[in-house]
Amino acid sequence: TKAITLSTLDGQLERGDLDIWNWAVTLAFPDLFKEGNTAGIIVGMQPWVSSSSIRLNDGSSTNDPDTSFHIEGFYEWKLTDNIALTPGIIVITSPNSNNNNSTLVIGTIRTTFTF
Repeated sequence: TKAITLSTLDGQLERGDLDIWNWAVTLAFPDLFKEGNTAGIIVGMQPWVSSSSIRLNDGSSTNDPDTSFHIEGFYEWKLTDNIALTPGIIVITSPNSNNNNSTLVIGTIRTTFTF
């Protein structure tokens, strides 16, 4: 957890305190299917405000109502000694920590050039 105190003017004007939580677990599978290739899975929780002294204009809390998770899978395919292609997929549940938001599915492709 990380407690954050928001302030301005070098602390002369206090704006409130937040407790923000996040975590992740990463698994890597080196040399999967071919030497030099790597697969990976990442599962974690997006930053989540569990406690806040900040109130909105209507008096409601700024705590996050729900928990958002990040799930990612990728496969780094080594094309040559200097070029790797990494396709992947990312799924984010309850974006912005709100169950009313639809799950996001993001396709990715990354090219790495090593010199």
